[in-house]
Amino acid sequence: MATVTVQRQRLTRRDQVLGVVFGLWMIAGLFLDGWAHDNNKPETFFTPWHGLLYSGFIAAGATAVAVALRHRRRGVPLRDTLPMGHGMTMLGLAVFAASAVGDLIWHELLGIETGIEALLSPTHLGLLVGGLIALSAPVRNAWRDSPAEPASLREFLPTVLCMALLAALVGFFLMWLSPFANDAAGQAFARPPGATHTHPSSILAESNQIIGLASILMTTVVLSVPIQLTLRRWRPPMGAFRVLIGFVVFLFLGLGEFRELPVLGGALLAGWVADHVVRLRRDWLVSAAAVAVLWSSYFALYHAFMGGVRWAPDLWGGAIVLSALLAAGIGLLAAPPLWTSSPEGAASP
Repeated sequence: MATVTVQRQRLTRRDQVLGVVFGLWMIAGLFLDGWAHDNNKPETFFTPWHGLLYSGFIAAGATAVAVALRHRRRGVPLRDTLPMGHGMTMLGLAVFAASAVGDLIWHELLGIETGIEALLSPTHLGLLVGGLIALSAPVRNAWRDSPAEPASLREFLPTVLCMALLAALVGFFLMWLSPFANDAAGQAFARPPGATHTHPSSILAESNQIIGLASILMTTVVLSVPIQLTLRRWRPPMGAFRVLIGFVVFLFLGLGEFRELPVLGGALLAGWVADHVVRLRRDWLVSAAAVAVLWSSYFALYHAFMGGVRWAPDLWGGAIVLSALLAAGIGLLAAPPLWTSSPEGAASP
């Protein structure tokens, strides 16, 4: 019997935009759920925020199945007619669904997690993995199909919003190391003159400052990776990094009911700087410049509007420099190699 060969198609732009819309839907539910946990709202599985999260998943799953059926051809296995990359999306949704069922069972048997436990629950980590795979669909498709230099921010918006959603999802599960959630700059500590030095873990105030510093460094990683990953593939249009950085920081400020809203101005300024440093064609510097501006603005705005920075200048100044160095290192790792092989096999710059 003759074998039917079908050329696998690609997702349409409409499909990609829908992927971003469903991602926004689910991430909104996730962050509302985080807000609810932080503000002592009812601790049950059946809540409005869970409803928002899982209704977004149902809409995304139904659309993914519809896309698969739309491309199906008689006499050809379904897996061979799926659009490129769509099988990975279906896998991510399946992992998410299995984790959601497991989460319900987990809650019924062991109760509702509180505090950091909710971010480390195995079923919740399953939701993270499934969500990352499924929500990355617009980026995976754009990576294959889109031009290296998008014509406009409007054309590139689904891709950069998807990058922001992925960063926000990872950052959410690391919110226990978020300077926007733990009042990092407001933690005071001064060692009395002549006091014997002991390990920081023995002094709560100094441990709190270390957590604040770790939070700044972790958030630097969460923001730098999508910035440099974007630059690895595209020359993004002006405004792209303002969207990416501003959107992620906006979501985290929402967890604290926007008590630190002035910090959003620093995030937008950091994005503006990143958008302009891109034009210098020094990609490895982009995230370093952005986070240096972000944390400089964070400390300045915190001091002006939120009760004053209570860190010593050595500490907040070192946090800015160290975060910039960390971001530069990520940029260097992500940048294309400086030397490539010529057709003749000789190394050339």
